[in-house]
Amino acid sequence: KVDIDNVATISVDIEKSIPKSKRKGKNDLAIIFGIENYKNVSGVSFAKRDAIWIKNYFKDILGVPEKRIYFRTDSDVGQAEFSKVFSKGGWLDKRIKKNKTNVFVYYAGHGAPDIKQNKAYLIPYDGDPNYASQTGYAMDDLYERLGNMGAKSVTVFLDACFSGANREKQMLLADARPVFMEVDILATGNVTVFSAAGGKEISSSWPEKKHGLFSYYLMKGMRGDADANKDKKITVGELGDFVKENVSDMAGMLDREQMPVLQTMDEEKILINFK
Repeated sequence: KVDIDNVATISVDIEKSIPKSKRKGKNDLAIIFGIENYKNVSGVSFAKRDAIWIKNYFKDILGVPEKRIYFRTDSDVGQAEFSKVFSKGGWLDKRIKKNKTNVFVYYAGHGAPDIKQNKAYLIPYDGDPNYASQTGYAMDDLYERLGNMGAKSVTVFLDACFSGANREKQMLLADARPVFMEVDILATGNVTVFSAAGGKEISSSWPEKKHGLFSYYLMKGMRGDADANKDKKITVGELGDFVKENVSDMAGMLDREQMPVLQTMDEEKILINFK
């Protein structure tokens, strides 16, 4: 007889005693999408668990009011959901207070490339990576819309890759070969983006911790571990450096290659304040 652990009940360090910061984001908004189980392709291990815990971190550490967090997982993240949330006149656009609202977006799920267009897409629950441009949501459209909404700032946390493979290196595309496509980092404009992996890498899971490798260290950094100079504040640059170093090191221990990418115009911007 083999005892199988119930993943839902296993507790890991980042899920215990989440500290509360002094940050108050009463005007802020957050979008959290976590797609673990897909309709047409293999899933993304622990993506739903990632999203559930990120929601707690957004509430307690970023100070985003729960009623201003749009949270969806699995079959509730169909293609229409992306349009509803990000389009002009959509959920975000209706609630943003010009130059007062900080917007935070978290996505854990599949990304996929369209090689002919050299574009990257997020794949909704009912999408098909082999038809990324028809069934996905274009990353450059997302960045453009987020950048033009009049928010005080926009920060995106992206636990996805665009190689056409999932967190276990299983191929999602018909030709069964990884696609090495560099995503245009200039396309992000004034949107700060923390990405799980470079264009030639796969975003991994960490089975021992029951989370995506990037999401695990993102949360670990947010709770205080990224505070390099111990001033009780965490800047965009500090969080980026912490995630890059730790994800890269642990990926090596797991026989993977994964180097997160930070794209920002302001590394000194204070993201979290514990004072």
